[in-house]
Order: sequence, then C-alpha cells, then structure tokens
Amino acid sequence: MEVKAVGIPWYRQQDFDRLKAMFSDGSEIGATFGGWLDSAEKVYQKLTAEGHVVVKAYIDPEEFPKWCAAHGKELNAAGRRAYANECAAETVRATL
Repeated sequence: MEVKAVGIPWYRQQDFDRLKAMFSDGSEIGATFGGWLDSAEKVYQKLTAEGHVVVKAYIDPEEFPKWCAAHGKELNAAGRRAYANECAAETVRATL
C-alpha cells in the first residue's frame, strides 16, 4: 500500500514575523498570520480531501536555519518544502 504523504510548512503565531524576516522570500508567505493561516488551512483541506496524509511541519526559528545548513538548503520556499516533506516522511515511517 502506497501512502501519499505531504508536508506543509506551518507557523506558530508567535514565530510568524520572526520567520518572515528570516526567509529570503518572506514577503511571499502573506502579510499577516491570519491571512497566511486562512490560505494554509485551505491547502490542508484540499490535500486531505484528495486522500493525502497531510503533516503540519512546524517551523521553529531556532532549529530551521540549522536544519537548512545541515541539508544544504536555503531559508526560502524550497527549503521549507524540503523540511516539511521530510517531516511528513518521518511521520509516515513512525506509523508503519
């Protein structure tokens, strides 16, 4: 059985502005936490409805830069996607 798992970068409200400032493409994630959250919830619901296992990959402003450095990723959308998908894969492996 193939499990379709996808990770979505997820932010805590208290970290949102700090993370936006840290990301090289921070202006692209939305002007406010509420606006970002509305968009992210829609994506989450769409993917779930399509049958994917969706993992909210919380991005920590202390740990994410370390993860990116260790994995040769930049602090941008590609780095966030890679991190989120790694979190999803780890979640699936933990349930098998």
